[in-house]
Amino acid sequence: MDMKFSKKYQPVPKAEPDDDTGSDATVTNRRRRHPSSPFLKQNLAAITISSLLLILILLVITIIAILTFEPLREVLIIKSGTYSPAAGLHGQRQCLPTTPRTTLSCGNSTTEAESLGCKYDPLSACWLHQLFPHDYSKEFETFNAGKPFVYYYDEAMTHQMKDYDEVGHNTQGFYWASLREHLVHCLYLLRRGHDVHMRGDRLDDMLAKMEHVDHCTNFLANWFKRPDPELDNPVGTQGTTNCFMSCS
Repeated sequence: MDMKFSKKYQPVPKAEPDDDTGSDATVTNRRRRHPSSPFLKQNLAAITISSLLLILILLVITIIAILTFEPLREVLIIKSGTYSPAAGLHGQRQCLPTTPRTTLSCGNSTTEAESLGCKYDPLSACWLHQLFPHDYSKEFETFNAGKPFVYYYDEAMTHQMKDYDEVGHNTQGFYWASLREHLVHCLYLLRRGHDVHMRGDRLDDMLAKMEHVDHCTNFLANWFKRPDPELDNPVGTQGTTNCFMSCS
């Protein structure tokens, strides 16, 4: 027995026309449209400028952070003047200035030196500008029981100078003094040179020249080589053994 099957097929709906041509293309064949972005096109320049400004700001913040938290060097600023133990250096080192300083001269005579703002420094036995370091001048001036060291115009000690001011105004160019005066001169000048270097202050000719440092260290060393009962005392001083250094 033959069985009859019947199917009812629904016609494929026609696509709605998407333009004025009245096309009857099917839905499956309709072309997709990509949405346009007129906002981006109109504001492209403003967006670009804003992005560059943001990058610049971030760069500046990064540089400030580097300089703040990772400094290339530590700077310790101490005003020029007589050394004060209260203003200790705490082991911090100041580099020498990267830019040249104006040279401050005291001329070639006492009259010229005074006109240029200089005064006689008994420790270095030279005229120094008032802006130059005068560290340990007071210590030197008062070392001899608070009295000035004794100075003479001649080796025979026939003509004595009364004070440091007379020494500074001595026009003959030299004086005679005790070995103790010379030893104390070297002692405090070496200390002045150390402190001035550590804080990056001005170096006068005497401090800057290695020849004078060699002179003073050799002078001290040669003097200490001489026999002396006090210096040769086997228990004249005490030291420590548990000393462990660090370097920076």
